[in-house]
Amino acid sequence: MSEPSTLVRAKNLVKEFSPRGGIFARRKGRGVRAVDGVSFEIQRGETLALVGESGCGKSTMGRLLMRLIEPTSGEVDFDGIELLKANDADFRTIRRRIQLIFQDPASAFNPRMTVGAIIAEPMRLAGFSRERCRERVKELLPLVGLADFHADRYPHEFSGGQRQRIGIARSLAVHPEFIICDEPVSALDVSIQAQVINLLTDLQKQFDLTYLFISHDLRVVRHIADRVAVMYLGRIVEIGDKRAIYSRPLHPYTQALIAAVPLPEPGRATSHTRLTGEIPSAQNIPSGCRFHPRCPYAMPICHERDPATVVTGDGRQVACHLVSQSLDIQPQALEPQRM
Repeated sequence: MSEPSTLVRAKNLVKEFSPRGGIFARRKGRGVRAVDGVSFEIQRGETLALVGESGCGKSTMGRLLMRLIEPTSGEVDFDGIELLKANDADFRTIRRRIQLIFQDPASAFNPRMTVGAIIAEPMRLAGFSRERCRERVKELLPLVGLADFHADRYPHEFSGGQRQRIGIARSLAVHPEFIICDEPVSALDVSIQAQVINLLTDLQKQFDLTYLFISHDLRVVRHIADRVAVMYLGRIVEIGDKRAIYSRPLHPYTQALIAAVPLPEPGRATSHTRLTGEIPSAQNIPSGCRFHPRCPYAMPICHERDPATVVTGDGRQVACHLVSQSLDIQPQALEPQRM
């Protein structure tokens, strides 16, 4: 069996949003670094889950990979192609291979367009003929659990789960290889969440898709991810195999997130510390380790020095002084993330 190849590679990605000054503004404040020196790889055919609390930069990361917003600095490589250096003509071709499933399909759809027109829109922009668009819509609706006649209806006639199936169909319209799933089940009931997750898993196997699955819900992530990247205030603090992270989380923030997952056995206690305190402002990030104000294990060095990212014995990458010291890993094992 051949080794999996890297399809997506992000290197030192930074996105800073500058504050807007108005006529009543006394002075402009600090910019917000929504993504701050993030690097990771996604192998062809795998699902990498990007998890963290609201406001940590997950959705911004997904939009950077699609160039819906331009990064302040860094690189994005897709199948050997540097996306940020591609001209408009080349990027239009690449864009067909990368698609996005939005969190709220109701706001992503034009309410005046039929379902068939919504699904066909990316094909029309890609230059498909009208006949081919109609044929493709008929192919896609049964794949996502809808009927042919649904093509003539409007989005408001469907439930939330059905609308998300329409969004999935639209993301498949131009035969993509890489799909960014931005909180695709967070607005759905638990029973519907399971159906959509199963659908995404089946489609991945059928079409050899690669997913970046963005979510704040580690209960959902456990069922779909191959690897998990944990994000906090614009940084990835731990990334590794799903089984290793769920069975033995190393970063205190990862431990807190997993401790917050509802347990299937009522009354069963968790040994991990629960998260306390408020997330610091992204405009005023703490010195040293940005998690130290909320960390129960914070040491003096955590207040002073930004932790380097180190590699553990099971291949995980963790940015934590406590992990570095407990594993006796030199801080220079990997380059520290830039401020």
